[in-house]
Amino acid sequence: MGFLKYALPVLVATCGVGTAFERLENNDFSSTKEAQQRDFEALREYIKTKRSINVREKGGNLTISGDVRAEYYFMKCKNRGVTERGYETMFNYPNSFFRRAYKRAKKTGKWETDYINKIKHHDDIDKRIPPINVIEPDFEANFILDYLAERGWATMQLRMQDPMGFRAVDRKKGVHIADNRRMLFGSGLTDQLELRKAFFGYNIWEQGTSRFDVEMGHRRLFDVFDSRVQFGNNFDGVLLRLSSSFEGITDVSLKLGVFVIDATVNHIGYVGELGCLNIADTGFDLKYSLIDWERHAPNRYNWHHPLGCRFLNSQVTAAYNISQDVINTKAQIYGAGLINHAADPTGWTYHKLQNKAYYFGVRLGEVIRKGDWATDLCYQYVQVQSVPERDIAGMARDNPRAISFYNRRSGGFGNYKGVRLQGLYALTDNITIDSHFDRVHQACRAIGGKHRSFEFYIAAIFAF
Repeated sequence: MGFLKYALPVLVATCGVGTAFERLENNDFSSTKEAQQRDFEALREYIKTKRSINVREKGGNLTISGDVRAEYYFMKCKNRGVTERGYETMFNYPNSFFRRAYKRAKKTGKWETDYINKIKHHDDIDKRIPPINVIEPDFEANFILDYLAERGWATMQLRMQDPMGFRAVDRKKGVHIADNRRMLFGSGLTDQLELRKAFFGYNIWEQGTSRFDVEMGHRRLFDVFDSRVQFGNNFDGVLLRLSSSFEGITDVSLKLGVFVIDATVNHIGYVGELGCLNIADTGFDLKYSLIDWERHAPNRYNWHHPLGCRFLNSQVTAAYNISQDVINTKAQIYGAGLINHAADPTGWTYHKLQNKAYYFGVRLGEVIRKGDWATDLCYQYVQVQSVPERDIAGMARDNPRAISFYNRRSGGFGNYKGVRLQGLYALTDNITIDSHFDRVHQACRAIGGKHRSFEFYIAAIFAF
């Protein structure tokens, strides 16, 4: 662990060389960057020569793929009796002066603009904000490049996702109720670009059914490790992968990773997963993962060992793949249990441990060509101390204002239980309809209060 902690900055710096070159070519450099440009001139010229060679001469295979999709979300949420989505959210904090006027109008039966003007100057910190939307329609496009060489490979994925609507910019931001009210507004944006994946790998050793690979770069944790409730955040680091197959016994896979959490204070995370698939040819899979998020030193705000990073999570995942001789389609029953070993009873949880999570479900079908379908039904139970609130990958507690649990007990994305029903159907070989429905309640009402939310999602996807 110690060696990897100090070796990682060197590896990450190597991954960032391409970005540095782009800045240099645009003449965006200080005196220090100018010196770096001279130091790396030879390497830069080497990379340029590689770019000038076509794919056929390189001896590899380049695959271009992607998809374009139109998405529609419909969401409702009520937290501690307060509506969190819809037009009524204009009356929530930070619009407290407006909320008082709204309550007064419900009592008196009339709307008093003079009353608003009278009280709002006492609430200078309370600015008028737009309502939080119930529907979220958007367009998304993914562009993926995969390159496969003799012993190496690289993947890049660009994700562009923009909300639908008329493109407009607020002329006055952070102001009171009377300003901007006569203007034409829209919900559209045109700048939502994300580097979804950018990593490369190399096969160090291969013999028979065994191989050892190393990968380095950027992607999501759930792209590598298996879970329905965690691994939702970025994996920016190095992955070591050892796999082997023992005929009639099992297929073994071991993954070890080191990744950057907060480079500002050298906060590094560690993760590993051991999997045994198709044990004794029974169709039974078993996996164990361990991830360490802890930070015992001060964080970027000089807070020692903060509550938000006290997570050392073990997860055991089991799945049974039902033979197609029994049921005439691909089917799987799965489940997992998780525990956070680093959690302590605190005042935020009324001195009780809330460090466990589990989920189970069933999956039917597989989508490959026109007319194929698949469905998945999953139940999840996640206590508030079981998964870091920024790493939850499941349904999650609807929290449109992104309020942390450690600022307000009714906030955060954990402390929930719920069910998700998901369906996928291929209209053609290229066009697929994807949809899901989530229904979520609070897991512990004593901690975060009453919570009710649901989400309906449907998307038309054209893949190429």
